[in-house]
Amino acid sequence: MITVQDYYEPTQPTLLFSLHPEPAQVIEAGTKRIEYRRRFYHQGPFQAFVHVTGTHGGIGLFLQISQPLVAAPNRLLANLTATDATAIRNYLGNVSQAVALPIRTVIAIPRLTLADLRQVDPQFTAPRAYRFLDKPAQHPLRQFLLQQPGIKKP
Repeated sequence: MITVQDYYEPTQPTLLFSLHPEPAQVIEAGTKRIEYRRRFYHQGPFQAFVHVTGTHGGIGLFLQISQPLVAAPNRLLANLTATDATAIRNYLGNVSQAVALPIRTVIAIPRLTLADLRQVDPQFTAPRAYRFLDKPAQHPLRQFLLQQPGIKKP
């Protein structure tokens, strides 16, 4: 059985962040290859588990992210269609700089619910921005997540 561990890169930071269901679905389908954020970790390539928000949410994706790009929104969105750029501009608002996260690899994992996650970490809460799973206190959760079956998506 292939697990997330098979895709894990121990030299890169491992984060946990949240996404709404719609962007998570298009990322998993392979039609969204860049995630835009008002502000986010951007010091180098990283990998991340994604917690999908909502009543049926939970952790369901593992992503590998290439070097994030930080620039003015107009510069980040220059090559998008008008429709896509408008929606992203509305999300970004009037920030002077934004972050584009180029998604290199998408691994789908069976959805881990809040109850599943609290069996490993009784204090688990979904992050509002992001959380590093490389900190010693987060190692049990990271190890649990790495043992989950993973399916590489297109």
